[in-house]
Amino acid sequence: MASLNLQRSKQLLEEQGFLVWIVEVWLAWGHVRRDMFNMMDLAAIRSDRKGVTGIQACGEDVQEHIRKLLEGYTDSKGKAISANIYLKPWLEAGNPFFIWAWRKRGERGKRKMWQLREIEFIIENGIVVHREIPHE
Repeated sequence: MASLNLQRSKQLLEEQGFLVWIVEVWLAWGHVRRDMFNMMDLAAIRSDRKGVTGIQACGEDVQEHIRKLLEGYTDSKGKAISANIYLKPWLEAGNPFFIWAWRKRGERGKRKMWQLREIEFIIENGIVVHREIPHE
């Protein structure tokens, strides 16, 4: 399912006029996917925007992604992984970063449509914080 969310995000960015590169790679020797800077699946540029936009594409598990980035986590082997050390310098360099979460929603009995939930990361008073960008 993750690859479908990545493809949905890539398509939307391209529709918005971005040039997009998939920066998540498959490491066959470890049977794992590795994100660029352990935080993003897509990097996107557009000539009228400053910096490189980073996108983490996911399903409805937004809070887990936010927690991993800001607080850290314990991996499947029991190793403690600290908060992401790359996020703050990425933002300080003028690069935007978002989590794009995809979910199907719609009224009962009607066709369900894919909806985007967009979480933006910014620096406020020297601390990385997140906020949801409302969509119609």
